[in-house]
Amino acid sequence: MFTFTPLLGAASSAATTLASQSLLTFDQNVRVLIDVGWNDKFDLKLLSELERITPTIDLILLTHATISHLGAYVYACKRFPGFDAIPVYATLPVINMGRMATIDAYSTAWFTAPAIMASSACPQEEPIQPSDIDTIFDKIHALKYSQQLTLTAKLSSLRLTAHNAGHTLGGTLWRLHYGQEDIVYAVDWNHAVERHLNSSALLTAPEQLSRPTALICGARAGSGIRRREDLLLSAILRGVERGGSVFMPTSTSSRALELCHLLDSIWVERKYTIPLMFVSRTGARTIAYARSMLEWMSPAIVREWEEKGTSPFVFKSLKIVTSEDEVRDIKGPKVVLASGQGLEWGVSREVFARLSDDPNNIAIFTQDADCESFAGEILMLWKAATEGTMTDDGGASGPNFSRINVQQQLEIRKCVPLQGEELEAYLAEEKARKNLADRQTAMDLKNRNILDQPDSESEISESEEEQEDEDGEDMEANKSELGIFSLMQDNDVYDFDVRGAKSLKHKMFPYVPRRIRRDPYGDVIRVEDYVRAEERDEGVTGDSTENVQGANGTIGKKRKWTDEDEKSTVIPSKTMLEYVNIEIRCEITFIEYEGLADARSMQMIVPQIQARKLILISDTIDRVNTLAELLRDAGIQDIYIPLSGKSVNASMDANAYVLTLSDDLAHQLNWQDTVSGEYKVAQLKGKLIMKDSSISNASSQGPEQRDSPQSHLKEVTLGRLATRRDLAIASTQTKPLFVGDIRLAELRRRLMAEGHHAEFRGEGVLLCDGHVSVRKLENSNVLIEGGVGIKFYEIRKIVDSFLARIV
Repeated sequence: MFTFTPLLGAASSAATTLASQSLLTFDQNVRVLIDVGWNDKFDLKLLSELERITPTIDLILLTHATISHLGAYVYACKRFPGFDAIPVYATLPVINMGRMATIDAYSTAWFTAPAIMASSACPQEEPIQPSDIDTIFDKIHALKYSQQLTLTAKLSSLRLTAHNAGHTLGGTLWRLHYGQEDIVYAVDWNHAVERHLNSSALLTAPEQLSRPTALICGARAGSGIRRREDLLLSAILRGVERGGSVFMPTSTSSRALELCHLLDSIWVERKYTIPLMFVSRTGARTIAYARSMLEWMSPAIVREWEEKGTSPFVFKSLKIVTSEDEVRDIKGPKVVLASGQGLEWGVSREVFARLSDDPNNIAIFTQDADCESFAGEILMLWKAATEGTMTDDGGASGPNFSRINVQQQLEIRKCVPLQGEELEAYLAEEKARKNLADRQTAMDLKNRNILDQPDSESEISESEEEQEDEDGEDMEANKSELGIFSLMQDNDVYDFDVRGAKSLKHKMFPYVPRRIRRDPYGDVIRVEDYVRAEERDEGVTGDSTENVQGANGTIGKKRKWTDEDEKSTVIPSKTMLEYVNIEIRCEITFIEYEGLADARSMQMIVPQIQARKLILISDTIDRVNTLAELLRDAGIQDIYIPLSGKSVNASMDANAYVLTLSDDLAHQLNWQDTVSGEYKVAQLKGKLIMKDSSISNASSQGPEQRDSPQSHLKEVTLGRLATRRDLAIASTQTKPLFVGDIRLAELRRRLMAEGHHAEFRGEGVLLCDGHVSVRKLENSNVLIEGGVGIKFYEIRKIVDSFLARIV
């Protein structure tokens, strides 16, 4: 059985949140949560259902490194009991980029630090620090594309495989196998190859995702406009040529990479001198991550790296800055990309508040925004102002500009470094907290030593003496343990008198060997360790929270790598809440750069997957219904459109039961070995009695049970039984089992020798007589497709002759 429940992101009658949370329920009450998204306003009401079902979740999968797909993950780990103990899987780019997106978003969120002017909507809770986010993301298990994962314990029957989704770096389509259920989860995917991303596996490798029992597909589609780069450049030049600036809000570590690479390439090619900058509190670290993950990107990026000898993400014109103050210091026209597509978090809200009152400036929105966010409100006003002027020519007439002339008071949260007495109080508190943690660690070390059992009399004597010393001078022992622990933790200088210590461990300097990072494929290689000297001079190495490279090519400061991971320096800060009155007088336009497949492409690609059932989510009900009609015209009939919180039973239609045969019955069967020798097979005809939702073998029932009116008697055939115990009923008819391996080249020669015309059409597909295709699937199974007729049965008979038949 398979049940799908969209917690967030289902089809809605009106514009809805982009947040995505989906719950998949299988037999044995196995529950898989895919995505832990949140909206841009961090509305706690959206997480109420997630908090309720947390104790029942067995596994979490993440698809994209955006707030709408994983924004609530860290919050749930910190606030919901038991959530941090649930195993989580994602690709490496989703882990790294999701870490950066979360740090950037949480830096101005209401729940991360108490505000000086706290509002009633901001309960004073323990703040979530960047170090907490790093620790939580470090626990996520990384997977590669096409790497099949089989889990253990309760999840032993579940198999997972990650496939490329496009849309974002490391974006994932998940394929889940559980018993007879085969589910493909494909929300937010792109069929087109972009500058830094490959196209989705739905287009490039449909055979790996074909014929699932259910396809869960996101209905949110791109516009499919042509000449996208030309439209964006013309809109930018429209602003700077009249002396204005151009503002573009974007997601922190997903779609921002595409825009940064695009604009830097244009600036270098056309030798523009207009200041170009990307404003993000985690921008430098995000770009550093991107440089180390080129193998996850498109072949064009790899070729660019090979031809130029430097990483495509070492920008020559794009300057990375961390605050709105640095934008303000640059006078005159400029092009600013700012993190925070919804204008609710990051620095985009501050930058927009400063640039929106100039009529010469232009705000270009490249992504759809949450309906309740500030950007969503602006886009709704823009759509209303441009209604009737929109064209269906694919953007040939250029972007639509409009002025909405709105006056509004904005609540802006700014991270301000602590100073003076506040900084001293914070440092004192941190020191007290660290001392408390060190004491606890010292006590754990002491308890560990007490539990150690000596192996000789001399050791027993020495242990007793140490114990007496510790009992008599407990405080001194704790201080000594604490001192040794401190030597291993930081760079401060400590003096400890160990001349009277009886334990040898206090007379040696503590040494902790450097931990070697490994993944399932071996040691983790850091690209930065192997760059050339000239690249190092250009600022390729190092990961900094400050500027990596200036607009004129100068190199900013770089911090050193830590022993284990690239951790950002945490600067003590507080959240300042201020209200700013703004007047939006700049021009507004929308040029879609979502990186999503358009509706026409979805209409052609989705039917090729040949899913038995299709579930559409994540868009307005009108657009979902429109797409559903297009897909029905393309041949898909079994389509579900669930509402938020409503479950859909999309189980496989076939009846399958698990039986346990008695030893006497099992010994009477004629078991035959398969070709591989891995299984034994046999055939058995019998009757099943289903009573009170239980199934028993007819041979073990008495006459009174078989004749009971409450019993439902059903005659079935047990075909192709794969094991001695726990046998599955395959169908109601006896069918032979064909085993073996077919080589299509040999099959082609045999067909042509018997007068048939056969030719290869694509990899793994043999077209016979123009009407029948023989396809070899990835699991070595053979699929014969074609219209029913004499040719079909003749070709099937030849295919059967290549296989061994077990009756």
